[in-house]
Amino acid sequence: MTSELRTTRREMLKRSVATVGAAAFAGVCSILSDGRAAIAFGQTTTQKKAAANSAKKGTDAATKREFPARFDLKLTKRRARATDSYTQGLVFEIDAETGREILYESGGQYGKSKLRKIDLETGKILQEYRFSKRYFAEGIAVVDDRIFALTWRERACFVFDKKTFEKLDEFRYSGEGWGLAFDAATKTLAMSDGASKIRVLDPTTFRQTRTFDVFYLDANGRKRKLVNLNELEFVGGELWANVYQTNKIVRIDPATGRVLQAIDFSKIVPESLRESWEYVLNGIAFDGAKNRLFITGKCWPTLFEYSAIPGKTASKLV
Repeated sequence: MTSELRTTRREMLKRSVATVGAAAFAGVCSILSDGRAAIAFGQTTTQKKAAANSAKKGTDAATKREFPARFDLKLTKRRARATDSYTQGLVFEIDAETGREILYESGGQYGKSKLRKIDLETGKILQEYRFSKRYFAEGIAVVDDRIFALTWRERACFVFDKKTFEKLDEFRYSGEGWGLAFDAATKTLAMSDGASKIRVLDPTTFRQTRTFDVFYLDANGRKRKLVNLNELEFVGGELWANVYQTNKIVRIDPATGRVLQAIDFSKIVPESLRESWEYVLNGIAFDGAKNRLFITGKCWPTLFEYSAIPGKTASKLV
């Protein structure tokens, strides 16, 4: 990455912080240092009791949807992976023709952006598409036989044939593209742009159907927007998001935008990259059939596999 691009990224982070103010951002950092459900953060004794009762029932009062109060993860496997991918998007799937467990991965940076199909077990790159040098690839989502791939500042979402990687279509959007995920339940796409807002899109037309802000409650019980939402993944009806420049992933109620829990992955950050602001945690993929979660980072040497345990205590947590 060029020095100019590094400066741009830093400036973007500064602007994001400025949108919520220094005090609010400090509140975000405080919340993200704790793995408990966000409904219990920074509240009065009365609010905590009410939140605890709600957590016991496992019900979101705003939507009446059932959510685990916690989502614990047990580390079950580590897999070696190529370190030349500045990971932006990650999707798990079973190959319909071969039965292989595979990952689709997008990697960013100008002149190095790529889309890959990878054999999960061996790490072998089965297929690759290289973007033009003018594009910085971002998040991806798989919808049926198509792969949707965002770009950072180029305002273009490319649609590829999942089998051949042939470019089929291109959609335009305003602002920046960061994370993208497909919700099979609602047949819609969720898109992040580095701010707190999530755009909900129709994959047929890429038109926006609604938006919502992701928020948490501060020490006074007030709503505060959570910015720097990056890579996205739907997990059991929830929207999970990397928080850029942290080692945290947040669980989000996609109906209300409320943060349900922040999970700290600091322990798995490679020792050699712990001081880097650039090669950070980024990459979430979920296998719903086996309740497996795959986590990695930008140019990380390891893909981590977890068994997802909602509402229980795992023997070996993140």
